Amino acid sequence: MRLPKSLAVRIGGVAVAAAIAVTGATAAANASTTAPAVHKIPTTLTISNSRPVRHRHRTTANVEGHLRAGSYNLRHMRVWLERLGRKGHWRIEQMKLTRRYGRVFFRVRIFRKPATFRLVFRGTRNFARSVSNIDTISPATTS
Repeated sequence: MRLPKSLAVRIGGVAVAAAIAVTGATAAANASTTAPAVHKIPTTLTISNSRPVRHRHRTTANVEGHLRAGSYNLRHMRVWLERLGRKGHWRIEQMKLTRRYGRVFFRVRIFRKPATFRLVFRGTRNFARSVSNIDTISPATTS
């Protein structure tokens, strides 16, 4: 029995598509199970502050951070300053890039009540995420 050319082409096309689908699925499954895990370099982020300075109607202080990966200072990385809100949620205040030796500086305002801050480095392709300790700054008193 002879088949028309158009029917033979259709059957061949279906067979090729099925073969590609099967081999592609197995190749994808093999690739996903054998892909090496990417390990990011751990980082540390420290926080410190200056003594609050009282101005006429407000108090200001400087918050300083230091971003390191092992013994290396990380420069030109984004660091976020977060402030603890009234309802217990962290709110982003500012974002700055680390300087030459991995240091970052923020000027903050403190009102009548003490303010709680932390620094956050969200990580990159090579460096892991890190969060600093919590730092609380009280308003300056008149003395």
